[in-house]
Amino acid sequence: MNLIFDESKIIISQSSKHADFTSNIALILAAINKLSPMELAEQISQKIKTNNNIAKVEVAKPGFINFFISNQGFVEIIQKIIKEDDCYGSQKQNKKINIEFVSANPTGFLHLGHLRSAIIGDVLARVLEFSGNQVLREYYINDFGVQVDRLTSSLIARYDQIFDKNVVMPQDSYVGEDIVWGANKIYLEIGDKFQKDYKNEDKREFFWNKGLQIYLDEIKKDLTNLDIFFDKYSSEAELHKNSIIKTNIKKLPGTYEQDGALWLKTSQYGDDKDRVLIKQDGKYTYFGADICYHLEKINSSFHPDLLINIWGADHIGYVDRIKSALSLVGEQDKLYILLYQLVKLLKNGQEFKMSKRKGSTFTIKDILKLADKDSIRYFMVERSENSIIEFDIEKVNQINEQNPLFIIQYAYARSYQLLEKIQYNFNNISSFNTPFEIKLINELKEFEVIIAKISHNYKINLLNKYLLDLANSFNSFYSNVKILDSPRKDSLMAIVKAVNIVIRNGLKLLGIQGKEKV
Repeated sequence: MNLIFDESKIIISQSSKHADFTSNIALILAAINKLSPMELAEQISQKIKTNNNIAKVEVAKPGFINFFISNQGFVEIIQKIIKEDDCYGSQKQNKKINIEFVSANPTGFLHLGHLRSAIIGDVLARVLEFSGNQVLREYYINDFGVQVDRLTSSLIARYDQIFDKNVVMPQDSYVGEDIVWGANKIYLEIGDKFQKDYKNEDKREFFWNKGLQIYLDEIKKDLTNLDIFFDKYSSEAELHKNSIIKTNIKKLPGTYEQDGALWLKTSQYGDDKDRVLIKQDGKYTYFGADICYHLEKINSSFHPDLLINIWGADHIGYVDRIKSALSLVGEQDKLYILLYQLVKLLKNGQEFKMSKRKGSTFTIKDILKLADKDSIRYFMVERSENSIIEFDIEKVNQINEQNPLFIIQYAYARSYQLLEKIQYNFNNISSFNTPFEIKLINELKEFEVIIAKISHNYKINLLNKYLLDLANSFNSFYSNVKILDSPRKDSLMAIVKAVNIVIRNGLKLLGIQGKEKV
């Protein structure tokens, strides 16, 4: 019997109608064993011995293997959760993973689109760390080129307007309130220094450097307010300054010169055409710099096993380009790119748009005035990254059962209050028998499975759904099972403790603090 398999394709999951948990391994391995799924399932099930934890094993069409847990098994699940406490659900994967996310140009405040990237990246990093991996969170600062040049011109014009309202904004300048804010901040620091005797090049250099500094500082403040922190900030300008790009481009295979430019043969590996690395004027393309940045990450002292980039879906055309380039150096398997869709802000069911006076989009500062940090974090990862998020301000702020985060927090607070009020002895855990108890314990043991799944497929919204299902099951248990006067009080309180632990651990991975009172 050939039982070698790809772990990521095997599903061990709860099956409330048919068993305590079920496996699809026979469906996956039937073909290579030249057996039908049912035949292979029968053979595997016969080799599985029942024990104190597994009462029986059955096979179900079209080839599932169903497991039924004994009462002792349920007791041991609860005991394990209580014993492992903060560590329950953790894994031992032991990889080095570099996650690059947000990486917004420091040309203004972070906005709604950056918000989703920030929270996806942070939650995924937390789950991967919890799964036993060493994670490095990286922010790539695009502090070189046209965008920064445009920022500099915009800030200078806004600064000059403080002294002369007739100064005209340059074409293609940034016009949001954050630029006005930046110019005023600089004015408060230097006054009219650049309205008297100065050289144009000195003025431009000052505003270039000062603009990057103040907006990067604001980006860090916004991220801190969301409880998001980075281990490393990498500068594109430093890559240019230290000749790192030049050095890495020289090492690239598959380059050729044509029409006065240097090209890379990315079409050999799936790109729709070859790409320019160095333009006719001798300047590096953004693509050329980006390849070198990825090579720097791969060859860094961190020595990552995997790079994860979190990009907006508008970058989809860039995916094949960068993967093709890494294929040329044999590193294509080290890169995973996660694309996420847009965020729409709703109020009373209608799209909530920013006023023209303020600019084109909501900033993170604006969003934090409309909703609290925990709600923002929850709803930004509630749906798959492939789906557009409709962030409904009214729903997010509701304190009732229309708000899934409220349901989860309510369950956590209930469990906390019970543990505070009722005396218990977890050495007296004996038996579990009502359907509400069994269902709840089955869901509790699923936490380990969910964490393992997310650490392989990066679908962090599975955690939101899991916590909501668990909270609903606990609230049902609370309403239907008498705890205080039960002769099995200690066993029932052990379930309450396990629920408290799992919800707390899950919320922590989402970057949310469990509430002791709601």
